[in-house]
Amino acid sequence: MLRSILSKLLILPPIVLALMVLNWMNNQPKANGREREEIGYPVSFVKVMPRIVSAEARGFGRVETTRSWSGVAEVEGRLVVYDDDLQVGKMVSAGDLLFEIDPRDYQINVAQREADVLRAQADIQALQVNASNTQASLDVERKILEIYRADRDRIEKLIKGGSVAATELDSANRTFLSQQSAVTSLEATLALVAPDLRSAEAVLAKAQADLESAERDLARTRVLAPLDGRVSERRASASEYVRPGDTLITLETVNTVEIKAAFQPSDFAQLVEAVNTSQSPEQENQNDGTLSRAGATLQAQVITQFGGGTARTWPAIITRVTGQIDESTGAIGVVVQVENTVKSPQDPAGPPLISGGFVEVILTGPPIDDVLLVPERALRYEAGTTYLYVANSDNRLVRRDVIIGTVYGDQLEIREGLSSGARVVLSDPSPATIGLLLELVELGVEHGSNQP
Repeated sequence: MLRSILSKLLILPPIVLALMVLNWMNNQPKANGREREEIGYPVSFVKVMPRIVSAEARGFGRVETTRSWSGVAEVEGRLVVYDDDLQVGKMVSAGDLLFEIDPRDYQINVAQREADVLRAQADIQALQVNASNTQASLDVERKILEIYRADRDRIEKLIKGGSVAATELDSANRTFLSQQSAVTSLEATLALVAPDLRSAEAVLAKAQADLESAERDLARTRVLAPLDGRVSERRASASEYVRPGDTLITLETVNTVEIKAAFQPSDFAQLVEAVNTSQSPEQENQNDGTLSRAGATLQAQVITQFGGGTARTWPAIITRVTGQIDESTGAIGVVVQVENTVKSPQDPAGPPLISGGFVEVILTGPPIDDVLLVPERALRYEAGTTYLYVANSDNRLVRRDVIIGTVYGDQLEIREGLSSGARVVLSDPSPATIGLLLELVELGVEHGSNQP
């Protein structure tokens, strides 16, 4: 029993010691929460400053020639001139002889038609000479007729006075009537000259038309390049017999090409909106909001990629908008034109824009001042509200509800809710408690530039 009591007493010292420690701790002054050191949550941020930006839209399309020409045979015959080096891809200049059809038959035909013209001209000349001679003879015969008339009248007076016999009057009448018949015959002959002359002139006109047709056929045996261009197709060879309608060669212009690029309508809407933003109220009232009107203030460029990542750029102009949405892609077409495509402004020695090539077209709006942009990944969404996390002057987390505007690549315009110089948090604080102390790590200062 004594051992039992002693064993119980051995438990008392640890208990007493624990009570003493507990009492000491309770008697210590409690530390104030504000006096404890607070550790900031590390986050990355960007400082947002006003920028100068230009909206842009990117589309893709294929290069097409603005003009092509096919050399079609208009006469038949065997090709006697055809440059074997005139292969696809070769450049030709306006006025170069491309091919020639054997001209001998057409030269003979021209000579025959020339002879017909000379013959018709000779017939007209003969009729004119005959008419002149007939008119001269008629004038003489009329004078003789007047003499016979005067002689007859004189005899009539003498017969009344009894000076001559009546038989002389009969003789004078016969002579007068015979001369009158001669005059009438010449007048009839002269009257027929006019229709004969008109008929001869018609023959001459036909002969001249036949000659012109023969000369045109002769000229068609030689086909010259009407433009500076590149051979895109060749279908005939030297000594081949061709017929009217046969296509022999096709040329394409190279100094000017156009691209019908496909753009998403949403990109257009943002581009037109940016154009309207840059305009004055008077200009905006005159703008119907379509790209066809906004295109006057847009800049266009064509970019093509070559091997090794090499890119070349050509300035372009907007010529028209298709005005239709492609049913399969939902895209709208914009046609741009590039001048002097043989040489790139960046690299004159580089390859030209070639018909059929796939290129990128970039449309850029006018520059806009004082735009606040934030990276797209900084935006947060909740119940239809768009907001940002921002570090205040005490480096504590605050929320800013914002209204976004135009998209510039991976940057978005903030139209309302954010001030210049704001420090926008990019990281996701966990937990995202308003007032949370932040340890800020700056990724970059967003300030004025030409592009986002």
